Amino acid sequence: RFKQRGVPSDLDEAIEFQRAALLLRPPGHSLRPTSLINLSSSLYVRFKQRGGIPSDQDEAFEVFLQLSDLSHAVSHMDLTAAKSWATSAEESNHDSTLLAYQTALKFLDQHVALLSSSSRHFDVIRMATASLSVDAFSCSVRRGKLTTAVELVEQGRAVFWTQLARLSSPIDELSLAFDRSTEDQSPQIRQLTMQWDDVVSRIRMLPDFSRFLLPPLFSDLQKAAEEGPVIIVNASQYGCDALIIFNAQDPVHVPLDIAQTEVSELSFEFQSLAEQFGASNCQNKLASILRELWNRVVDPVVRALEVSGVHRDSRIWWCPTAEFTLLPLHAAGPYEKNKDNFSHIYISSYTPTLATLIRARQRVSREASTQHFVAIGQANPDKGKELRHVAPELAIVAQRLRPVVSFTSLEDSDATVQGALDALNHNQWLHLACHGMPHRTQPFDSSFAMRDGPLMIKDIIRSNWQNPEFAFLSACHTTVGHEKSPDESIHLAAAMQFSGFRSVIGSMWSVDDEVARQVVTFFY
Repeated sequence: RFKQRGVPSDLDEAIEFQRAALLLRPPGHSLRPTSLINLSSSLYVRFKQRGGIPSDQDEAFEVFLQLSDLSHAVSHMDLTAAKSWATSAEESNHDSTLLAYQTALKFLDQHVALLSSSSRHFDVIRMATASLSVDAFSCSVRRGKLTTAVELVEQGRAVFWTQLARLSSPIDELSLAFDRSTEDQSPQIRQLTMQWDDVVSRIRMLPDFSRFLLPPLFSDLQKAAEEGPVIIVNASQYGCDALIIFNAQDPVHVPLDIAQTEVSELSFEFQSLAEQFGASNCQNKLASILRELWNRVVDPVVRALEVSGVHRDSRIWWCPTAEFTLLPLHAAGPYEKNKDNFSHIYISSYTPTLATLIRARQRVSREASTQHFVAIGQANPDKGKELRHVAPELAIVAQRLRPVVSFTSLEDSDATVQGALDALNHNQWLHLACHGMPHRTQPFDSSFAMRDGPLMIKDIIRSNWQNPEFAFLSACHTTVGHEKSPDESIHLAAAMQFSGFRSVIGSMWSVDDEVARQVVTFFY
């Protein structure tokens, strides 16, 4: 009624009812988070309406703070309440802001832990994670908590892959029970939750299992920088920053003089241009974008790397977030005579998360026997135009590799979905030349085009290949994921990496197959 008429006494009355309702919903009640949100929101509205009465603001955040005491928070409403707390705290610059983000990400972890690893839950995860981790990162950086920033951004990104890594087999029956329980958290479900926590607690008491099902600490994540620094580049509505992660020292903060809206505009401009590559006026437009990226983002990072003693020609890893994931940071530069572009200074690779990079390096082949290489080429797929340069490309790969490794080639009618999957069961090294078919709204339907149909991400992540090492994906858009959730990194290259390939080469845009042939020639 207050929202309709704006009568102050209605708001006062609503707050009294909400206080009473909260008392009727003790800790553990499935609807307690709803009452917490309602009461704190109303108090916060009254605080702003009446010239900032401190007692209303204080009580609002005291109510929110009760969320941090919840030990079992697996419903979507718990997570929504914590996110509301973070938003309100940011708006007021309240001391509890960082705790609000930590609580929200803890709830996110508990919420996702009871979802199955099936793609049908991707939308649940996508909605739950929207901007949460990048805003938490920004909050931590603004408060000088750099190691906390790394832990939080890692905790809230690539959640689907993290969950798959934790639970290699689906738990759909538990998932269905959970889906039903979010609306009616029966005593049976609460009992099961307590049993779950008891089992997990006992596991954590075992040697080397103290962090079982818990997000990694900075001391663990720092191992990602063992072979060279990792640069997290973050875009948040509250500011953009880079953090350089080193193996044996504290992170280095690099403030970026660019707003998230500007990063979005730059990303949109680049993506639009990428669809026109080959047109006569593309080169100047592309150089302009890469100069902007250099001036506003990459050059400050280069200067910080030099001050930190990272020598030229060193290997570095980019770990971009949000809209930065769609920008070619490795290609940035002044593009002027007698000036070096980034690719002349350092050698770039990318990783979706620090944990992904650590996992890739931990996969050591269990067999010291001969490594097997397969080249798969599909020039005439079930759908899509003919690729005239696939056969010459595979011939080049065979010429370079047949003398030095066990080599197999799979082409045309043999390059089917099942044929490719079977070949990957017996080979550790892969070259794949075909059409890449990204699906920006249903990323699990992204695929490689084979003779008889699409080889989808869903097929790849169900596979159990033996000791895969390297994949060269000579196809279009293999690192392009969901248009609204770039931080989840659901794309073809990430699927190959999750499936065990330690190193993956992919593309950020469409590639002419003649250009692909030239790149392959130089690479091998």
